[in-house]
Amino acid sequence: MKQTAKKQNTSLIIAVVLVIVSFLIAVKLLSNVVTEHYDSEIIVCLDAGHGGTDVGATSTDGKRYEKDDNLRLTLKVRDELEAMGIKTVLTREEDETVSLKDRCKTANKKRADLFVSLHRNSSAKGTGIEAWIAKRPKDAENKVAKELTKAVSEATGLEDRGVKKGFRDSSANNYYVNANTRMPSVLLEVAFISSEKDNKAFDENFDAMAEKIAKVIYDAVQN
Repeated sequence: MKQTAKKQNTSLIIAVVLVIVSFLIAVKLLSNVVTEHYDSEIIVCLDAGHGGTDVGATSTDGKRYEKDDNLRLTLKVRDELEAMGIKTVLTREEDETVSLKDRCKTANKKRADLFVSLHRNSSAKGTGIEAWIAKRPKDAENKVAKELTKAVSEATGLEDRGVKKGFRDSSANNYYVNANTRMPSVLLEVAFISSEKDNKAFDENFDAMAEKIAKVIYDAVQN
């Protein structure tokens, strides 16, 4: 009887240990999917478009890469936001290749309150500032996008081309980052890299541009 009881106790201990180990493994796996933050903590995810082997659009002389302008502006906006007390998460902090899936994964894992992807535009004759949001906007996406294009237009003196929904090349789709982020998201096209006029405005008003973008984001996540 004693041996039977002893075996039962040993089996029980083993079972409990297995349950605890399984629980810890599950917690670890889940932590790799979602990182929670306190309700009072505001997090903004900034996405510097392109990077690494994906240079994005280029200037007409081929010497200026969109990926570089995107990163430079993103880092400046990050500095402005953090000076205001807003915690920021970046999808990339250097010239590296990051997939669209991983960009969205970063924002979703951190449970960011807002996702803003910074880009430069390109076309044969285009000029100005525009923003893209999902066909079916989440929460205040449309309002934030309008405020961003207005602010950058004021900072640069370039045309405010407004807010557009969906995807440039297909009326049935959305840009990947707008479709696959769980929080409100805006893809902001900050002037045309294919325009000498726009590049000059981008460079000469760089600090003012970053400050205004940060201010719009700050106001948006405070409301």
